[in-house]
Amino acid sequence: MRIVVLISGRGSNLEALIKQQHNYTVTHVISNNFKANGITIANKNGITNTCINWSDRNTAENTLIDVIQASQADLIVLAGFMCILSEHVLQSFHNKIINIHPSLLPKYPGLNTHQKVLGNKDKVHGATVHLVDNQLDHGRVLAQTQFSIGSEKNAKMLADQLIIKEHKLLTTVMSLIGSADLTWDNEHIYMYDEKISKPLAVN
Repeated sequence: MRIVVLISGRGSNLEALIKQQHNYTVTHVISNNFKANGITIANKNGITNTCINWSDRNTAENTLIDVIQASQADLIVLAGFMCILSEHVLQSFHNKIINIHPSLLPKYPGLNTHQKVLGNKDKVHGATVHLVDNQLDHGRVLAQTQFSIGSEKNAKMLADQLIIKEHKLLTTVMSLIGSADLTWDNEHIYMYDEKISKPLAVN
């Protein structure tokens, strides 16, 4: 399975995807940030990459669509990509875009999830891999990982603990998709061809 990874920053999840490639291959990396560390990671690993100026959204998204189509990707992975994609992009790659988000969705869509978890004194925190739809951090959930909050006293400590779980979650899900063990259609999600009613738990 060929995947394109979209990033905006340090590329931590991208690096995990590259290191753990099993049943999938990272064939292209795209960023809206010309200074993103993820581009450096892609270059070091010999992976084709493209930076797109996002100052004009329509032009940027048309370029994005062209680049993805040329890459012949089977799946698009948003791994810390900080731009919201329009309906035009979503329709161009219907049911082929997934995102990893640092919260147990539907809790805490958007930014500052770690601060929100601490502010609400939650007992658990986690991350979610989901299909992307036209609402922010909303689409059907494929899998989640979670852990009990212990001595983490600030958002950075919480983020540092979660990122390790994110890496395992994302690479596991990608391997399952690549082997066709985890699939979906317009209505349901399937594991080993059996319809599932709740997200896979990856811990």
